[in-house]
Amino acid sequence: MNRGQRGNNAQSSVEPETLFCYGCGKDKPFYTFSKTQQTKALSNIYNPYAPKGRTTKRHHTLCKQCSPNQTSNLTCMICTKTKPLEKFSKAQRRNAEKARCLECMEKRSKEDELVNEELDTDDYEEDSDDGPLHETWDDIL
Repeated sequence: MNRGQRGNNAQSSVEPETLFCYGCGKDKPFYTFSKTQQTKALSNIYNPYAPKGRTTKRHHTLCKQCSPNQTSNLTCMICTKTKPLEKFSKAQRRNAEKARCLECMEKRSKEDELVNEELDTDDYEEDSDDGPLHETWDDIL
């Protein structure tokens, strides 16, 4: 058998001419969908890894016109300024509603350090009456 020929067991997916777009509710040509959307649609037609060759999940494919654009700006929940993605850590970008910019996160970490330093120095203060300050439950109650 030649390399260019396919055997009887070769499984190739046949691209449909049109796909249904769930965004605009129309059948559109296959090329008007992104590669990701095409792959999702083809997995509904044939998936060699799924039982019986088909996936049970129906993908709601969207054409390129109906697909949302990638977010390029986020609004910081602390300072309420809209800034480009580069001003946010990757972890903060995942949850856009609760995103905090790097500047606000830096301020927060500095404040936390100051509070921790103050707490550490408070432990070693001496009470002028009794010597070192050691509170017990009896003192509090």
